[in-house]
Amino acid sequence: MPELVYGVWDGVPYDNRKSTSPSTPASIQLDALDRFNDDNAVSVLMSDRGFLVFDESVPLLWALQKHFMKVASESCGKCSPCRTGAPLICNLLNKAMNGDAADVFPLLEEIAQQMTNTSLCGVGQTGPQPLLAALTFFPKELRATPQDMKHGFYATLTSPCIEACPGLVNIPRYIDYIKDGHIDLSANLVLRHYPLVGSCGRVCVRSCESACRRGKIDAPISIRNLKRFAADKALASGLLKPAAVPLDKKEKVAVVGAGPVGIACAYHLLRRGYPVDIFEAKNEAGGMIRYGIPIYRLPKDTLQEEIAIVTSMGGKIAFGQKLGRDFHVDDLFAKGYNAVFLAMGCPKGSYLGMPDEDTSLADYENGIDFLERVYEGVNKGQAPVLEGDVVVVGGGNVAMDCCRAAQRISNGKVHVIYRRTEEDAPADPEEIAAAKAEGVQFHFLTGQHSLICEQGKITGLKIQDMERTEPDASGRRGVRAIEGSEHILPCAHVIAAIGQQTEKDALVENDQINRDRKNCIVVNSAQETSRPGVFAAGDCTSGPRAKGPTTMIMGMGQAYFAARSIERYLSKGEVSFDSRWRMTELIAQGKLMPKDEPVVAAKIPTPRVALKELTPEDRSQNFAEVEQTMTQEEAWSEAARCMRCYRIYSVVTAKHIPGGE
Repeated sequence: MPELVYGVWDGVPYDNRKSTSPSTPASIQLDALDRFNDDNAVSVLMSDRGFLVFDESVPLLWALQKHFMKVASESCGKCSPCRTGAPLICNLLNKAMNGDAADVFPLLEEIAQQMTNTSLCGVGQTGPQPLLAALTFFPKELRATPQDMKHGFYATLTSPCIEACPGLVNIPRYIDYIKDGHIDLSANLVLRHYPLVGSCGRVCVRSCESACRRGKIDAPISIRNLKRFAADKALASGLLKPAAVPLDKKEKVAVVGAGPVGIACAYHLLRRGYPVDIFEAKNEAGGMIRYGIPIYRLPKDTLQEEIAIVTSMGGKIAFGQKLGRDFHVDDLFAKGYNAVFLAMGCPKGSYLGMPDEDTSLADYENGIDFLERVYEGVNKGQAPVLEGDVVVVGGGNVAMDCCRAAQRISNGKVHVIYRRTEEDAPADPEEIAAAKAEGVQFHFLTGQHSLICEQGKITGLKIQDMERTEPDASGRRGVRAIEGSEHILPCAHVIAAIGQQTEKDALVENDQINRDRKNCIVVNSAQETSRPGVFAAGDCTSGPRAKGPTTMIMGMGQAYFAARSIERYLSKGEVSFDSRWRMTELIAQGKLMPKDEPVVAAKIPTPRVALKELTPEDRSQNFAEVEQTMTQEEAWSEAARCMRCYRIYSVVTAKHIPGGE
């Protein structure tokens, strides 16, 4: 754990220079701040909550000046307190560093306080906090200092929603563009992070909305739907397209898998000028978001237009090419590829593992195979038909996709059984609500026991009631079967939607790529495998986890950092450090951004815009898209609810930071 010398955090000063019993802020994890990279110690940390000094040799005035240069550079210019105040403070800090500190302190405090009290967003409201804390509690430490310090420095602009987004998308900024009428700029800002903007705007799990501070006033901003609005408008007008980049790098990269993770990695490499070939086992690109997400949630023409962005940039896709069957990793290097990115996903579904179950039964399917069969049928204009009642087992989003798809093609009732409570279900609550609205019947605290068959046909599923156990040491409650509660739920079809599996035969021993006991590829923080030049991300690295497979946005975020690692490997022969990703780790592990942070309700509570939807009657027998895109007026109204909760984090380190200043 680093030793705190002095600082101010949440308005409380700490000075351990003469103390025999050092004190530290209890609200953060100081041990997470020990190193920024390798053996490079964190010397000073600054944020909206104050500052902490771990190395007294670092001049506080110099650190504040570097921090405020970032504040000034991020000022949007819409309000005068921040637009004029931030540059003024930078100039005054420069003056103080040259020896005129006492003369400028009163003016510094006045301007910083005015910025805090009257700025319209978090940049101006929180950026001055370290300076105000230093002026209040440690003015004697603000001494003249040379400007050519040898320490490392890195700063980033972020917010709770940005830190919650695995892709680190600047969410307040693309919402601002919508509010200002610049839909093309909004969509293309997201396009910097991944090409599947409209697709993600429909199926993203919205971790950003869970972190949105607006939710403490009325309801979170409808971030995902605003992204969809911008993408749909930009796609329709032909404005969603990246700048043309010549593929002038001599090194070639092979990407295995044309799902969202593979497509995203290929996109970022193409943007950097690397020729990329994608090898896809199926006959169409898109992976699980093509085959596993029903058309009523994600129209495939939207997906196809976004995949076309990658091919228009020069990316080539070879279909019907499966790793482990048609080629191996060694073959790719032998063909002249200089790096390989693996994104095969978890393409196999899991069965329930009940006693004596027969997985060859025609009416017993896993969720992945079922959804692919439905997609193939609908895509050809002839959806399959399920005769009789259907039981779907599972409580995740795959189970919701299965039951809602089954409801559209079954002439019987559709049931979902899940062994835990509705609150414990990992599925998006909105998906559960939609399934209920469409007529799906849910049975929570209900577990499967065994299949009931007659003459090779399923006639029912024996189920049993479950009850919750007492909380364990971690506070988590399990479930157990209630003895003697078994009974039969009549049905003609059972769909197991409990998880996915990796392809065990995709990699061979000669590939020299380490896997864990669940057959998942082992990667480090740079998404690098045990074999030099081979990187991986997405479901093939996470596999069947307790919380479900890697989400689409999480996988694309991993692909973004993997592409950066591949670029460094190809250009420098090694995978170097990523300062932005490390800052996100530091913020999370150090608990620097509190979840229970109070919000002053300066804005009048405004209802969240609800998307218009097809009625349950209109969607019951077809696969038309259920949710409709916002109107222009709705998007303006929703975007205006954003409070721009920006804050700036900066670190001074003992030595230079690779990739930093």
